Amino acid sequence: MTVTFTSLFADTINAVEAAATCYKSVKDDRSLRETFHEAGRGQGLVRQALRAANSNLGDRTPTETTTELVKACHAKAKLSGGIFKEVAQAPEGSRFECYKEVVRERKGSTVEVLTVGMMKDMCALAEDDAMKVAMEDRVVELCDAIAKLSKMEPSVPTEEAGHNLTNWGRDQINAPGGTVNKSEGSGNHFPGATFSVSVSFGKN
Repeated sequence: MTVTFTSLFADTINAVEAAATCYKSVKDDRSLRETFHEAGRGQGLVRQALRAANSNLGDRTPTETTTELVKACHAKAKLSGGIFKEVAQAPEGSRFECYKEVVRERKGSTVEVLTVGMMKDMCALAEDDAMKVAMEDRVVELCDAIAKLSKMEPSVPTEEAGHNLTNWGRDQINAPGGTVNKSEGSGNHFPGATFSVSVSFGKN
């Protein structure tokens, strides 16, 4: 295992721990929605999964996929930590308004979207043969947490957050407030077009 990957794993664990610490400062604030708190508590599950993965990788060389997953989790952990920190620093009584503003500034990145993303990174990481057995119990917990968070009311009103589109690797069609136009295959595509006269297509 390279020093670079060791540092990356350590930095990611530290970033998740920092996010969890910032959340603890507001864990009893009832002005924040329950989804916010569930996402904050979810940081602990991510941290446990990371530690399990790190302790069982041993001296094996990480794959490129493994490295990219840890990098992705690190980026989300840093962003989550920044949000929790800003909310924690806001005066009590104005934290929900502060949180809504922070989400707007970050283009709709709510803490639950980031936390679910981190959890999915960990579930994918568990596919690595070097970590699969050690992370088996963690994956069960993460899947339960993902299902719970996904069903909860958003931590900010949808109109406050804006349209947040997250893709996890599958085809995605979104048309918030508009019309869906989906084109597949080869050939000419005219999404939303209207023709007032007869039109034919072919080669000259």
